Amino acid sequence: MIYTLPPLPYAPDALEPQMSKETIEYHYGKHLQTYVDNLNRLIAGTPYEEVSLETLILTSTGPLFNNAAQVWNHTFFFNSLTPDPEPMPAELTDLIIRDFGSVPAFKEKFKKAATDIFGSGWAWLAQDGKGRLHIIQESNAGNPLRAGFKPLLTIDVWEHAYYIDYRNRRAAFVDNCWEMINWKKVAARLHEPSPAARVADLAEETVVVGTATKEEFAEAVAEAIEEDEEADMQRYVCIICGWVYDPVEGDPDSGIAPGTPFKDIPDDWTCPACGVGKEHFEPER
Repeated sequence: MIYTLPPLPYAPDALEPQMSKETIEYHYGKHLQTYVDNLNRLIAGTPYEEVSLETLILTSTGPLFNNAAQVWNHTFFFNSLTPDPEPMPAELTDLIIRDFGSVPAFKEKFKKAATDIFGSGWAWLAQDGKGRLHIIQESNAGNPLRAGFKPLLTIDVWEHAYYIDYRNRRAAFVDNCWEMINWKKVAARLHEPSPAARVADLAEETVVVGTATKEEFAEAVAEAIEEDEEADMQRYVCIICGWVYDPVEGDPDSGIAPGTPFKDIPDDWTCPACGVGKEHFEPER
């Protein structure tokens, strides 16, 4: 399939003054368009040419994953904004209070997650399979879909998202994002199936890889995803003090949400027990 620039759900100047028309022209019109163009170039003539964007995110690696995820992430981000914000629906408010204590506490924790990301990335509000809400940091093109979470909200904290309007004031950008969030849309996502569920429907996709049938391709993809998930849930041990990082539990005190694979922990994270860096950890044997 040929991917195209997704339509913007509002006029380019509709989010001013929080987000300028110039930012939209560069962020949406140029950066996102580049990811779309790169993705179309990378999938041409490959087995990925006819699969869904979610399938690409869940099964690909390297430049293909980076561009597919950035198309998905940016589309999700822009669709989470509105020039006419409404109060947060009661259902979402209740869940946030349950899982974060209060709406102000949630916003403060989310802001910290967004501003503390080293380099470029995304802050996400996502829901696990049991319905609990989590704040997740993802660097570069990271997406919580790969860890089995359903995304509800994201804020893009790559510099191109805010530098025109805010220069290096990332925290100010995040503060102003609250004035643009489409909370009604975020709440509606609570009732949508997780995009990751599409993997179960791969056999219905119109794709044939070499001489493989669609069913064989679906089985191979499912096995690859299962292997990746097992690797993601590998526990790591600090070789200095013996402290064990368990991805199931994460390290909430350091802002690492439950379900975060060791490879996705920020490079500046340190062992909670002895303070050494990630390079002093090795897979548990």
